[in-house]
Amino acid sequence: MTVNAITADAIVTITSLSLAYEREGRRNVILEGLDLTVRRGEFVVIVGESGVGKSTVLRVLIGLARPSGGSVRLDTRPDCRTPMALVFQDARLLPWRRVAANVAFGLEGSGLSGAQRLEKAREMLALVGLSDFADRWPHQLSGGQRQRVAIARALAVDPDVLLMDEPFSALDSFTREGLQEELQRIQARTAKTILFVTHDIDEAVTLADRVVVLAGSPGRVAADMTIAVPRPRRRRDGALLEAARQLRAELSGRSAEL
Repeated sequence: MTVNAITADAIVTITSLSLAYEREGRRNVILEGLDLTVRRGEFVVIVGESGVGKSTVLRVLIGLARPSGGSVRLDTRPDCRTPMALVFQDARLLPWRRVAANVAFGLEGSGLSGAQRLEKAREMLALVGLSDFADRWPHQLSGGQRQRVAIARALAVDPDVLLMDEPFSALDSFTREGLQEELQRIQARTAKTILFVTHDIDEAVTLADRVVVLAGSPGRVAADMTIAVPRPRRRRDGALLEAARQLRAELSGRSAEL
């Protein structure tokens, strides 16, 4: 695909992004000169060492952090009420609301009736495989189930871009792998654009159409690798293991250069 074709199909375009802050009279630069394009319907995963600015990119996109320079352009639907939704590492469910009410939370103020909000919530719970849990309380769910509810809540507002900040990192390996398979299924069914942050190389190559490596201090894009492995994928497929090996080598080499 040519550069012009990529640009024409871009839903997120980040150009020369920089972010710095002052602390105790000292200027700390987190990101500098970062360029990134995400195409509509693409699953892009950002990897890099701790502190390189992976999560900061998501925070800038959703408006939780103000960049010092550069630009961010979104080509979302004109009628999209919530262009982006963010899923955190912690599910952040409201303990005083039942599961369905948690999923419907973002729809309040949307103009939908209570019955319509509940219907949408139940539809999203079915999508993540939790139809039978709508009336439970958050404390009655496992960690993996709570993260599924968080994903359902984000999807309920029908964002054009789903941002995910290490959403499976706090889970055990069995649960994490199950949710990786679930997320692939959801993305295939919804065709959502997903920008996903992780420090797990195996997770990155399992999920991504493209893996973007951030490295250096300040952080910038050091490599951009296409994962040309057919879907559905399983973590231990030989092609994925080879992709993970190449990505580790790329990450190690680029980090050393910067």
